[in-house]
Amino acid sequence: MTQRGAHVGLNVVMIATYPLEPGRIVGGIESVTSTLVPALAARDEIDTLTVLRFHNGEAPVHTRREGPKVEIRYLRGQSRLGVATGSYLDVRQARKIIAELAPDVVHAQEIGVRGDIATQISRNTIVTVHGLVHLETKLQARASIKERVRYYLVEAMVRRVLRRAKVVISISDYDAKALTGLVRGEHISIPNPTAPEFFALAPSAETEPRLLFAGVLSPRKNPEGLLTAFALAVQQVPKARLIMVGPQPDPGYARTIREHATALGLDEHIEFTGMVDNDRLREEIAAARAVVLFSQEETSPTILAQAMAAGNPVISSRVGGIPEMVTEGENGYLVAPDDVTAFAARMVELLENQELALDLGRRGHAKALEKFEPDAVARRTVETYLRVAGM
Repeated sequence: MTQRGAHVGLNVVMIATYPLEPGRIVGGIESVTSTLVPALAARDEIDTLTVLRFHNGEAPVHTRREGPKVEIRYLRGQSRLGVATGSYLDVRQARKIIAELAPDVVHAQEIGVRGDIATQISRNTIVTVHGLVHLETKLQARASIKERVRYYLVEAMVRRVLRRAKVVISISDYDAKALTGLVRGEHISIPNPTAPEFFALAPSAETEPRLLFAGVLSPRKNPEGLLTAFALAVQQVPKARLIMVGPQPDPGYARTIREHATALGLDEHIEFTGMVDNDRLREEIAAARAVVLFSQEETSPTILAQAMAAGNPVISSRVGGIPEMVTEGENGYLVAPDDVTAFAARMVELLENQELALDLGRRGHAKALEKFEPDAVARRTVETYLRVAGM
């Protein structure tokens, strides 16, 4: 910790996925960290905050300042055998920086590789759960020996992270219950923050009959089921449109989903936009009647919090931590993850009833203010830092 007169400030290192370029946010964790970092920096208790952003591509700069307290360091990460070797090469880089900065607290944003790095370089480690990576790996694993081995390695990594961390922050009751018995240190709950610019979109205006999906195009998000439900909705609302926003990491799978849309006769009703920047995402949320998500597994999806903040209703599958965000009939609708017919019926209900959508959206915005406002999340996070640092 640093001392300036009577003020004692925290020196924090965060190991996190963070935007490689300002405003270009990829995925939910980047959205969370790019919101949390400035909210933390605004707190008087924070003196310096250094983000270590490991990457395997190209970063425009090696370091970037974001105000007087925040520095982002972009580090070329270990590209192979990270899980199997305990991220040995990344840990070596991080240890050098820790020796230089001598932080009071190291905060990792996930219980996977970043948590593994953090818990090897500092005793004062906090890890935030952004997904049950071991369960997600198990869901994605097929019958091959290679994938089964990877699952066992990931599970072992998660277990040691949860065992070593001084504090584990769950973002939902769902993930907290799933980790029962695995956490050795303090286990608390703090929801993810949502950026102020999404709250600024509320109240929602009247919209065209247009729905928005935003997320990684992957089997876990169940885009195939979503398209099947949407095809049923289009039969009753011929003017309906669905915008599919988000990265497409597997070109083969993306092609399969596009072919499925064509087979369902949706080419005139659907748009696949791929990755978009934060400004475009806000535009799409503002233009949508509702945000839709038909996932098979989720913890606390960022896009649903953003939709609620913006005053948009949500239609989602009833899985994971989503029922903690969406209350049936209050700020949206929840459907069993395999009930395509029910999901389609809820789509039709909101596509045909603008006033209902606006009413659900207003109540969702009020709930988002209670749960996801950045200053409140930053305050609780700093309180945790102070306990871990012994201040």
